Amino acid sequence: MVTASFFRRGAEYTGFNISGHAGYDVAGQDIVCAAVSSMTMLTVNLVEGAFGVPSDLRVDEAKGDIYFHLKEEDPTASKIIKGFRDELTALSEEYPQNILVKE
Repeated sequence: MVTASFFRRGAEYTGFNISGHAGYDVAGQDIVCAAVSSMTMLTVNLVEGAFGVPSDLRVDEAKGDIYFHLKEEDPTASKIIKGFRDELTALSEEYPQNILVKE
Protein backbone atom coordinates (compact mmCIF):
# COMPACT_ATOMS: atom_id res chain seq x y z
CA MET A 1 0.00 0.00 0.00
CA VAL A 2 1.12 3.55 -0.77
CA THR A 3 0.93 5.87 2.23
CA ALA A 4 0.91 9.61 1.60
CA SER A 5 1.52 11.87 4.59
CA PHE A 6 1.28 15.65 4.32
CA PHE A 7 3.01 18.31 6.41
CA ARG A 8 1.40 21.60 7.37
CA ARG A 9 2.31 24.68 9.29
CA GLY A 10 -1.02 26.18 10.26
CA ALA A 11 -3.14 26.33 7.12
CA GLU A 12 -0.13 26.16 4.78
CA TYR A 13 1.02 22.87 3.25
CA THR A 14 4.79 22.55 3.49
CA GLY A 15 5.52 19.10 2.07
CA PHE A 16 4.77 15.41 1.95
CA ASN A 17 6.17 11.92 2.29
CA ILE A 18 5.08 9.15 -0.06
CA SER A 19 6.06 5.60 0.88
CA GLY A 20 5.37 2.04 -0.13
CA HIS A 21 4.15 0.27 -3.22
CA ALA A 22 0.54 0.21 -4.39
CA GLY A 23 0.42 -3.52 -5.05
CA TYR A 24 -2.47 -3.14 -7.48
CA ASP A 25 -0.64 -5.09 -10.22
CA VAL A 26 2.83 -6.27 -11.15
CA ALA A 27 5.62 -3.74 -11.63
CA GLY A 28 5.28 -1.96 -14.95
CA GLN A 29 1.52 -2.55 -15.08
CA ASP A 30 0.40 -1.00 -11.79
CA ILE A 31 -1.90 1.88 -12.73
CA VAL A 32 -2.18 3.12 -9.14
CA CYS A 33 1.60 3.31 -8.82
CA ALA A 34 1.85 5.07 -12.18
CA ALA A 35 -0.78 7.63 -11.17
CA VAL A 36 0.90 8.36 -7.82
CA SER A 37 4.35 8.62 -9.43
CA SER A 38 3.11 10.93 -12.16
CA MET A 39 1.27 13.23 -9.76
CA THR A 40 4.22 13.30 -7.38
CA MET A 41 6.73 14.28 -10.05
CA LEU A 42 4.37 16.89 -11.51
CA THR A 43 4.04 18.44 -8.05
CA VAL A 44 7.80 18.45 -7.42
CA ASN A 45 8.57 19.84 -10.88
CA LEU A 46 5.96 22.60 -10.59
CA VAL A 47 7.13 23.74 -7.16
CA GLU A 48 10.88 23.52 -7.84
CA GLY A 49 11.13 24.07 -11.58
CA ALA A 50 8.26 26.30 -12.62
CA PHE A 51 8.01 28.38 -9.44
CA GLY A 52 11.59 28.09 -8.20
CA VAL A 53 10.66 27.42 -4.58
CA PRO A 54 13.64 25.96 -2.68
CA SER A 55 12.91 22.51 -1.31
CA ASP A 56 14.42 19.38 0.10
CA LEU A 57 13.80 16.28 -2.03
CA ARG A 58 14.93 12.79 -1.05
CA VAL A 59 14.10 9.68 -3.08
CA ASP A 60 14.70 6.04 -2.21
CA GLU A 61 13.47 4.09 -5.24
CA ALA A 62 14.17 0.69 -3.66
CA LYS A 63 11.81 1.43 -0.78
CA GLY A 64 9.42 3.54 -2.82
CA ASP A 65 9.95 6.54 -0.52
CA ILE A 66 9.79 10.18 -1.55
CA TYR A 67 10.27 12.98 0.97
CA PHE A 68 9.60 16.55 -0.19
CA HIS A 69 9.63 19.59 2.06
CA LEU A 70 9.68 23.31 1.31
CA LYS A 71 12.69 25.16 2.70
CA GLU A 72 10.55 28.27 3.05
CA GLU A 73 6.83 28.83 3.14
CA ASP A 74 5.29 29.80 -0.16
CA PRO A 75 1.53 30.32 -0.72
CA THR A 76 1.60 29.12 -4.34
CA ALA A 77 3.58 25.99 -3.49
CA SER A 78 1.18 25.33 -0.61
CA LYS A 79 -1.77 25.42 -3.01
CA ILE A 80 -0.01 23.07 -5.42
CA ILE A 81 0.70 20.61 -2.60
CA LYS A 82 -2.92 20.86 -1.42
CA GLY A 83 -4.12 20.12 -4.95
CA PHE A 84 -1.83 17.08 -5.01
CA ARG A 85 -3.29 15.91 -1.69
CA ASP A 86 -6.82 16.38 -3.03
CA GLU A 87 -6.05 14.29 -6.13
CA LEU A 88 -4.43 11.52 -4.08
CA THR A 89 -7.47 11.54 -1.78
CA ALA A 90 -9.75 11.07 -4.80
CA LEU A 91 -7.53 8.23 -6.02
CA SER A 92 -7.62 6.61 -2.56
CA GLU A 93 -11.43 6.61 -2.70
CA GLU A 94 -11.26 4.57 -5.92
CA TYR A 95 -8.47 2.29 -4.68
CA PRO A 96 -8.80 2.13 -0.88
CA GLN A 97 -6.80 -1.11 -0.67
CA ASN A 98 -3.84 0.47 -2.46
CA ILE A 99 -3.43 4.04 -1.17
CA LEU A 100 -3.89 5.78 2.16
CA VAL A 101 -3.73 9.56 2.56
CA LYS A 102 -2.90 10.96 6.01
CA GLU A 103 -2.36 14.44 7.33
